Amino acid sequence: MMEKTLRKRLHQVTSRFQERRLGWLLALIAIAFAGLAWGLLPAARAGQIMGSQTAVVLLSVAALSMLVAWAMTRRSFSDPHSIASKIESKFPSLQQRLLTAVSLSLRQENSSGYLQQRVIREACDHSQRHRWTETVPQSQLWISRMSGFSATLVMALMLGMLFVTSSDPSQVGASVTRRNQSDAIVDPGNAEIERNTSLVVTARFESIAPSEAELRVIARDGSEQRLTMKQNLQDPVLAAFLSSVDDDFEYQILTRDWSSQTYSIRVFEFPKLVRSDALLDFPEYTGMDDKRIDDTVRVTAVEGTMLTWYCHLNKPVASATLVEKDGARTPLQPMDRATGDGMVVQLQMEQTKRYTLELVDHEGRKNKYPVELVAKVLPNQSAKIKLTQGGDVSVSPLEELSLAADVADDFGLHRVGISYNFEGEATEIVFDATDTAKRKQRFSHMVEFESLNAKPDQLLAYHFWAEDIGPGGVVRRTQSDMYFAEVRPFEEIYREGEPPPSGQTPPSENEQAAEELAELQKQIINATWRVIRDENGVEVSIEFAKNVKETLEGQLNAIELLAELAAKLSDPESQLIVQGIREHMQTAADKLEKSHQSNTTDTLANALASEQASYAGLLKLRAREFQVTRAQQRSQSSSSSSSSQRQKQLNELELDQDENRYETAQQAEANSPEAAQQRAERQVLSRLRELAQRQEDINKQLAQLQSALELAKTEKEKEEIRRQLKRLREQQQNLLRETDELAERMQSPENQESMQQQREQLEETRENQRRASEALQQEDASSALAAGKRAERDLDELQDEFRQRTSGQFSDAMREMRADAQTLDQKQQRLSEALRAESDNPSPGLRRNEQQQQLENQLDEQRRDLSQLENKMQETVEQAESVEPLLAKELYDSFRNLQQREVDRRLEETSELVKAGFTEEARRSETAATEGVKSLREEIEQAASSILGDETEGLKRAANTLEQLARDLEQEIEEERGEGRRGEGELGEGENGAGQRSPQEEEGQRESEGRSEQSGESSSEQNEGQGQQGQTQGQSEGQGQSSGQSMRPGPNESENESPGRAQAAGQTGLRSATPSQSRVAAQSPSGSPIAGDGFREWSDQLRDVEEMVEDPELRSRASQIRDRAREARTDLLRHSKPPQWNLIEDMIADPLRELQRDVQEEFMRRSAEKNSQVPVDRDPVPSQFSEAVRQYYENLGSGRGQ
Repeated sequence: MMEKTLRKRLHQVTSRFQERRLGWLLALIAIAFAGLAWGLLPAARAGQIMGSQTAVVLLSVAALSMLVAWAMTRRSFSDPHSIASKIESKFPSLQQRLLTAVSLSLRQENSSGYLQQRVIREACDHSQRHRWTETVPQSQLWISRMSGFSATLVMALMLGMLFVTSSDPSQVGASVTRRNQSDAIVDPGNAEIERNTSLVVTARFESIAPSEAELRVIARDGSEQRLTMKQNLQDPVLAAFLSSVDDDFEYQILTRDWSSQTYSIRVFEFPKLVRSDALLDFPEYTGMDDKRIDDTVRVTAVEGTMLTWYCHLNKPVASATLVEKDGARTPLQPMDRATGDGMVVQLQMEQTKRYTLELVDHEGRKNKYPVELVAKVLPNQSAKIKLTQGGDVSVSPLEELSLAADVADDFGLHRVGISYNFEGEATEIVFDATDTAKRKQRFSHMVEFESLNAKPDQLLAYHFWAEDIGPGGVVRRTQSDMYFAEVRPFEEIYREGEPPPSGQTPPSENEQAAEELAELQKQIINATWRVIRDENGVEVSIEFAKNVKETLEGQLNAIELLAELAAKLSDPESQLIVQGIREHMQTAADKLEKSHQSNTTDTLANALASEQASYAGLLKLRAREFQVTRAQQRSQSSSSSSSSQRQKQLNELELDQDENRYETAQQAEANSPEAAQQRAERQVLSRLRELAQRQEDINKQLAQLQSALELAKTEKEKEEIRRQLKRLREQQQNLLRETDELAERMQSPENQESMQQQREQLEETRENQRRASEALQQEDASSALAAGKRAERDLDELQDEFRQRTSGQFSDAMREMRADAQTLDQKQQRLSEALRAESDNPSPGLRRNEQQQQLENQLDEQRRDLSQLENKMQETVEQAESVEPLLAKELYDSFRNLQQREVDRRLEETSELVKAGFTEEARRSETAATEGVKSLREEIEQAASSILGDETEGLKRAANTLEQLARDLEQEIEEERGEGRRGEGELGEGENGAGQRSPQEEEGQRESEGRSEQSGESSSEQNEGQGQQGQTQGQSEGQGQSSGQSMRPGPNESENESPGRAQAAGQTGLRSATPSQSRVAAQSPSGSPIAGDGFREWSDQLRDVEEMVEDPELRSRASQIRDRAREARTDLLRHSKPPQWNLIEDMIADPLRELQRDVQEEFMRRSAEKNSQVPVDRDPVPSQFSEAVRQYYENLGSGRGQ
């Protein structure tokens, strides 16, 4: 009894499962046949099929299908175990009792066991307490019933409509037309297109196209869309345009009396890289943890790092390969399921490589725009040793010599020490490096010569060394240059004497020869030491033989010089010393020769010892007593280090004679920064630019959120704003971390000294960023915006400061690229206007008019120009990657954005649509191309501003500078015309009492002018100011001296001039004209830019204007004005005649004013400042009226003078 009850309960649940399935199957069948009937209605109306017969057939087939569906559902859910499992899932409280009871029922008909009966009874009891039929909810059952019933009604309605539909008798006479239309050519038919691309569907008829037609588009989900097809002019062509296709669909062309077959469009995607992540497993010796960098295509790591690229793709691919430039290919492997979909590859980073990711899908399609992955390898550099105290010195036998050096390594030091050799005895001292992980440390050592029992003319050779861990984990030693400490005798006497005319004490001939030979021998020792130091590998380098040969040639040359010196010596003791030196030199030469022949370093150490002994012997040839004069020191490349050291010691003596206060006028040359320093500054500039841009973006979003927060009314809106503020805080924190990284870069040893001030400014910027982040955490948008604005301003100031310090290596390339992008944008704007005009005023007729043909040609030309610009961008990215990595990144991002916007395809599509006559569709496609070109221009201008600076700011500075230059020149012209010569000496040159130059001055001026003409324009401007300065100094010196006193001439005066000339110059009352005073005078109205002292500064400022403006015409005009001013200045100095001020007005002043006006107009046009004051007569005077205008102003001026 219990088993029957259990089966009954199970049968009720089974019936509900079957009923639900039957309802859904009936609904599906009914909907299918209803759709089929709806699709056949147009054919029935057109008379192509019989509606009544078709409806009967469809009804019969539908009924048969429903009957089959009923039979299938009755046979489904026949397994009691599956029904019991579903009930158990619905009611977990059964605890497997039902499944056990069902199993027992199936195995035994008469289950007489107590346990069996107990299980069945509990299952039955549970069925009474709970409604097992709820395993299939009543709502689902009701929905399936209603769906089946509704779908059946719809099917009946459609079949009824089809049954009563009959053909139109009026269409019987149009059978010929239908036959012609049935031969229409539909393009593209069945095709495959790329996802998110546009599609034009056309139907070309043989004779006359229908007046109305529709494109029926059936999506994959069954939804339908109808588009009206338009006729192209009078051609028998109907067309419809789909702007973007993102999924498969079918389409059909329908007219009143004809319909095409159904075509299918399949959408595909080219494989592409969605995101690439990098995992860096650093070598063990670096002590660095593994690092994962998400969403990057560029990584930088030390050599030996294991790089793992994770490439996430948009679709599964058949193969993925990294292709190097030399053609080497590295395949990628599929990721593990746990890691995610995509491809992965592991690479050992040994040298910098650039990979192109090549993807091929299962249909054989390759990625359209291969992504370039860059793995830059940083070498594990050896330790850097910088001597901070010591060097080549001369010490006494009792002196204590302090030696110190800064030692730095990129991954920490292993051991550091100093080695020295004194009289053949080598000593090595290892310093106590307490913190070996510290990358930079300072070590010092005191050498006590008294404990070494040092004697005069002995030599101590020493060098520092440091050990670090090399790339292979092996200890590597680096050694510094070798330095020498010469032991001088106690009785060396320094006696004060009278200064000779040359300002230096000439040593004796033999002493000079000995010192020169000693200096040569020291260079030979250093050369041998460098070869030993650099050749620390198992095998010698390629340059080894060349270096040893050059050192050997130097040693043989020293032997020859020693022989010449020995021939001049008469002292027996000196001859004996020379003999010992010769033996050591010959021994060193023999060892070097043997090393060169055997191509090994075995004998170099012996050669070095002999060279040091030779050098020690040369020291004994020096004279023991010197008569010296404290003279002015000059940096001369030919002076020996011994003389320099001795002069340094002499400077420390307190000599009684006053300094010679005569100073020579010498041009100060600023040392160019080293290549490494320039590169570091450019790196910092690029990072500052990026940080400033990102801070500006955050501030803009913050300002918008602040306004939205004030206007928010509901709590939901405020919560959304808080969520966005939280995201902005995360961005601000990331910016703060990158600022810390930049500060750490600026604190590196190579940048610490040169960027001290900028680092302090960056610390203030970081504090503002920290305050902004803290305010965002407190949801204080106003305080965060204020702090962010301060940080943005500080970053902009730092950026401008570094831009002025760095060299524009890519200035020409970026200037040309910016001009090309601007030209491309201008042409695109004209194309847009022309296409808009063509769309508003279409031309009738079958043939294309001349304007359409021009549009097609211009579009093709635009595509060619765009392709050329893309090639330039690629070349610049490759060239700037190592020097300007962020410039390369900006250009690379612009290039990728250009490809993603598909500007070239949009232009091609516009050209095809114009050819087909679809002007409206062409305008839509052209609008997208215009936006892409505009964005490209903006991005290139932003990238160019990092190298060239702000073009508008340059124009502004140029306009202000030109205004000042024109004002100075006009004031000089007015003064000279109104007052004449102000007196003698107005031009800043010495004149005699009669107002004429003395013959000596004219001769000196001619000599100065001659040298200026030989040295070129720059030297001319320099020597003009220097000659005046020298004369002034001569006057100052000569005022308190007798006429017979000997004086040294200035640099622009003849060496054999009489001393009286300086005094005569001093007695004429010359004005002092030092360079600093000349610069001040050039900026003031009394600077006299043509006839006075301010010409050089005036010309330099005009030269700066040429660099400020980018327009070639404006730069050429500024150069012409400067050339004319230089010619006028040269004539003034050569002929000693006052300038022709009318000619100056016409040739220099007027063109300068016109240039200033044009630059100001260009600045106003660029900056778009509508409130700027614009002069009424802005246009230049036409050439045919320039003379009349000039006379008008002259008459006006003369009348004012009267």
